[in-house]
Amino acid sequence: MKKSKKLPEESLIFFKNEIHKIIDTEPFQKLKNYRHHGNVSTYTHTIAVAYLSFCFALRHRSSVDLSALIRSALLHDLYFYDWHDKTKGFHFHGYKHPKIAMKNAVSLYHISQREQRHIKHHMFPLTLIPPTTKEGWIICWCDKVATWKDYRRHQKKH
Repeated sequence: MKKSKKLPEESLIFFKNEIHKIIDTEPFQKLKNYRHHGNVSTYTHTIAVAYLSFCFALRHRSSVDLSALIRSALLHDLYFYDWHDKTKGFHFHGYKHPKIAMKNAVSLYHISQREQRHIKHHMFPLTLIPPTTKEGWIICWCDKVATWKDYRRHQKKH
């Protein structure tokens, strides 16, 4: 993705209002304790995915539900374990975590069926079934971009 121009103030306010509905909650704050990619926490990664997704949708004037897009992007990796620790049985994380995140999001945030699909299919092609909505495709793509940036940031530090 190209570097985005600064968001208009009203868009930035909308984004901040939407993310704070979730990031200020106790379950979401726990994501700060889990390393995701490189040295980036799951908390930081999911906020980056939400921001990239929001910017992508605005830049391309996508006819999407921006609130659902932001919520789904924030919750797409809502699992509470360190997937790097294989001694605790966290094998095949890339294949399994979308369903785990979806179940957690349903129980903790009562998300819609559509938002559940966004989360469940964000790891395509690992999950085999592709996203079924524009929001899902945007999250799928922006998650990969954010992951690449996470690892690049980690490589630059070493």
